[in-house]
Parts: sequence; C-alpha cells; structure tokens
Amino acid sequence: MVTRTRTRTRPSRAGRRFAVLATAVALALAALTTPAGAAPKQAPGDGGLPRLNIGDTYVAGISSGGYMATQLQVAHSSRIAGAAIFSAGPYWCAMNSVAVALQSCTAYTVPTPMPVIYETTERYEEEGRIDPLSNLAHSPTYFFHGTLDPTVVRPVADNLADFYRHYGVPLTYRNELAAGHGWISPLGPVPCAQTAPPYLNNCSPYDAQADSLRTLLGSVNAPNTGKPRGTLRAFDQNRYAVAPEPGNGDVSRSGGPAIGMGSTGYVYTPEACAKGAECAVVLALHGCQQTAEQIGDTFARNSGLNAYADTNRLVVLYPQARPDGGPVIYNPKGCWDWWGYLGPQDVDYATKAGPQMRTVMSMVTALGG
Repeated sequence: MVTRTRTRTRPSRAGRRFAVLATAVALALAALTTPAGAAPKQAPGDGGLPRLNIGDTYVAGISSGGYMATQLQVAHSSRIAGAAIFSAGPYWCAMNSVAVALQSCTAYTVPTPMPVIYETTERYEEEGRIDPLSNLAHSPTYFFHGTLDPTVVRPVADNLADFYRHYGVPLTYRNELAAGHGWISPLGPVPCAQTAPPYLNNCSPYDAQADSLRTLLGSVNAPNTGKPRGTLRAFDQNRYAVAPEPGNGDVSRSGGPAIGMGSTGYVYTPEACAKGAECAVVLALHGCQQTAEQIGDTFARNSGLNAYADTNRLVVLYPQARPDGGPVIYNPKGCWDWWGYLGPQDVDYATKAGPQMRTVMSMVTALGG
C-alpha cells in the first residue's frame, strides 16, 4: 500500500455536579454492560509494540469507541485514511458536557444543534487544533446503525451521517439491518437483534468486516478461515501514555490509568507484516464495558478483523480504555473520553491535544505509522 499524505473552550462544571451528571450518563450507557458479578479479566502487559513497515492508518470503533474513532478521523485527517463507525453520533456531540452526552448523544431528548457543531469544528480547524477539514473528502467512511439499537437512537446516528455529508466524506451508511447495539462480527455470541454483553453481534450472513474493509480499501480479499497466520498479543500501554495535568487526569497516578486508559492493549500482527511486508494498520476501538479489565481479549479475539488482517496485510491495534470509579476520573463503564471525563480542564478531548488522542496516536507512531 502507498502511504497517503494529506495535507479552550471554557471548562465544563466540576465538583459534585460533574460527578452526579457523570453517573447519569454512565447509567445511560449501561446497555454496554457485563452481567452483574462477572469477574473482570486483566491481561498483563507484554512489552512494547513492534516496529513495522506501516503504510496507511485506518480507525474503527463501536459506541464510545465510535465517538473516539470519529474524533481521531477528524482531528488527524492527514494521517487517518478512512474510518468504520458502529453506532455513534457526530463529532463533538457532547459539547464538553456529560449532560449533553446523556440528553443528545445516546437518547435524543434534546436535539443536537448541528450548526453549533459545525461552527466549533471549523473554529478548531482555524486554531490548528484539528487537521484541515478538506482532507475528509478523501476519507472513505463506513457507518453502521442497527434499526433495533436502543442505546444510540436513530436521530443521533443520522446526525453523524449529516456531519460526514456536510464535509464531503465519501460515506457508506448501513442503517436497514435489524440489529441491536453492538460491534457486528461473525464471531459474536450475541444474536443480531439483541443488545446484550459482550456486545459482539452475529448478523450472518451479513459480513460487516468485508463491507467496511471494502469501503476503506476499495477491495478486500476473502478472510483466512483456517488457523490464524498471525499473533495476538498484549502490550504495555503505559509507555505510550501522556502525563496527566491538574484538572486533566489523575496526577496521583502514572501511565494509562492516569488518563483513563488501561495498562494493557492488544495488537494482532500477521506473519507477513512481522516479516517486513508493508501493511496498513487498523485502530479498533472497543465500546463501554468491553475493556481488558472487563472481558480480557474477547473483543480483540472476536472482532472479525484478524481473519481479514491475515489476507489483506493489516495490522490491527486494539488500544484499551479502563473503568474508573473516581474520585478524580469518573468513568465506571470503561468508555473512551468523548465528553471530557478526565476533569474540568479536559476541554481538548476531541482535538489533537486530548490526552487519550495523543496516546493512541503515539501507539500508531510506535508501530511505524
């Protein structure tokens, strides 16, 4: 593959009000939850990421991971060649407010003011906090929303589709399948129409990986249906984590946990990529309650991407957020930061300056992307 080269708002309320509202949005996102009493699995770190021959970089994500994926796509449009989004809403949907996230970005009790979204996005561009928006016209994007999704309702999804169209994104919008809220994979244990843990839905014969990768790559080879030709392994996320700052992360901690991320991430490397072949990298971002602490490597092992990675020279990077009950970081469901949960100074979460954004892109750089 050929590498493509394309060329503070005010803090949200802090203190007890922030914590109460954060609790509310966490409960609203609880459709992405594991059964009560499920034993969390913490996979140990296993060194750093390998240095590989990386060409293009793509991003994919579900729910909170979908919001994070869109943030990465918009902020780093000179580096992100395309995106695959499952069940999310528009860029900067939460507007630095957990209350808005609750009312407008999962449910739709208060409609999202899209002109304000566009105005803020374009101001970020003018200030250099995101890459030129003109790049998005060259960013093929796949977007999936199931008709039975109770967690991110249809008007929210339609707002993301409108956002993409507003900026000329080549969009494939799949919104007619009777699916619940989840990542769509033939390896998923959840029936297509349900919304249930671990939120990996099997909608066979529909193959979301083939459809999304075809959108991103132009064409896709059939998946490997035999023994994996690559290796899925854990790696130490702490070495890539940016340091917290007062009001933006937990300064009493270090590494990933200081900015709402886990100490362990996963990477799938096909044999050909490990031996030096040029490969693209796909960032695959889990949703709430799909972290390493909660389900181990289940998302990384059953996303459906690894079988296509073997036959299409794709490295799949699975960064991990982590659940945190506070008091500094309140994110009990293990979501990605798409509303500013790291504290009252976490106002750049959707830009290149966001701590989690910087950390994830540092991982891509470490791989060679």
